[in-house]
Amino acid sequence: MTKYIKQRLSVKIFIITFFLLGTACSGTYFFISKLLPVTYSNLINVSTEKAAMHLVEQMTAFDNISDCENDISNFSKETNAAFWIEDSNGRMIYPAEASMETSTTSADYTVTFDEDESFIDMQPSGETTTNFYPFTLKNGTAYALAVQTDLFVVQQATKVLLSILPYVILMVFLLSLLCAWLYTRYITRPIVQLSKISKQMAELDFSGQCGTGREDELGCLAQNLNSLSASLSTALNDLQTANQQLKTDIEKEQELERQRVDFFSAASHELKTPLTILKGHLAGMLNGVCGYENHIEYMERSLAVVDRMEKLVKELLYVSKAEGTQKSEYKTINFAEIFRVQIATVTDLLEEKEQCLEANIPTRLYCEVEQAQMERAIPNILVNATHYSPSGELIRISLSETHGTIRGEIENTGVRVPDDSIPHLFEAFYRADTSRNRNSGGSGLGLYIVGKIMEMHQAKYGISNTNNGVLFWFELPCKQPVDNSI
Repeated sequence: MTKYIKQRLSVKIFIITFFLLGTACSGTYFFISKLLPVTYSNLINVSTEKAAMHLVEQMTAFDNISDCENDISNFSKETNAAFWIEDSNGRMIYPAEASMETSTTSADYTVTFDEDESFIDMQPSGETTTNFYPFTLKNGTAYALAVQTDLFVVQQATKVLLSILPYVILMVFLLSLLCAWLYTRYITRPIVQLSKISKQMAELDFSGQCGTGREDELGCLAQNLNSLSASLSTALNDLQTANQQLKTDIEKEQELERQRVDFFSAASHELKTPLTILKGHLAGMLNGVCGYENHIEYMERSLAVVDRMEKLVKELLYVSKAEGTQKSEYKTINFAEIFRVQIATVTDLLEEKEQCLEANIPTRLYCEVEQAQMERAIPNILVNATHYSPSGELIRISLSETHGTIRGEIENTGVRVPDDSIPHLFEAFYRADTSRNRNSGGSGLGLYIVGKIMEMHQAKYGISNTNNGVLFWFELPCKQPVDNSI
């Protein structure tokens, strides 16, 4: 039970409020019961004394006591107190002793006089107080007015207060319960809501909002908590975005590192093979190995190997340059004319393989490109299309412009690329022919270089199988961004 109370603010406030209200009400009732008799008694005594002083002042204007009976009667009605008049010897002269049914036995008790006299119809009633007021009539006779105040009413009021004490206690208990519950609900309801929202915030849930209808400190706290929640939510979202970006950058860097390792591994392999062949030729000729007597033949073969190595080294140098950061210089040129010039360079290869060429190229097609780069990419595409198509097949080329974008298509018929190889065709040193036979393919850098050049020009590109063969396509924007580099 104690632990439950310690964990609940509402229970604490309820108990404290209940006891405070109960104590305040009980203390108020206690002070009333104690102060009421004293205050009431003093009020009666002061009122009676004032009336008695006024009566004494009036009687000094008369010669005889009997002449001021009207004033005495008024005094009796006003004060409702027992009184009598004594002479200088202490003998009661008013009211007359002959008319008394009972006499005064002591100065502290009230006696009952003849009931015909209304102003002396008093009964003995517990505690009394008696005061004497001396006065002198007009004729010089000295008397004393004795006034006896009955405190019976005060005692009765005290008894009434004591008699209703159980009901007062019950009413105080019930009212304290009700007021404590209402006060606790009013105070702790917004605090409980604030506690709930802060718990959600601690769990990184910023969807809850505090009510801001109040204008006091709790309302201000609710507004501040809402502002804090919004700020933390924004900061957390920014942190998550930055974390996701960092994760993406790390994955990208890891992928680039893997590609670098694969690239250098493949480059080493590509260089190792022709070097091994060249070393074998030279060793055979120098050592006079049987079969190597014809030096001219093997020197020609070695020269061919060196030519292939030179071509490979040039491609590696270009790839290294393409993967660096270098400012590109774009110029507006007739892209259709570049295509026609590059087609002319592969005419001999087309005739050698007896392949047909179908070209749909406009007379003029202007765009911003780096001419040297495009003159390197286009021959790679045309040579690949011619090289991998069987003899007698068709090479179809088309260029067109739509909404500021040039679309080019080069299709070679009679061949297909395995579907699982298409996503890897633009990777360095990748060949669909896993045997890596040089008689059926180049170094594996041709399409990789084409892809780099297309990316440098912000172009979209790809390879797909068609019903008749393989299609290479690209979409080149006519206008290049101001800042672009490779």
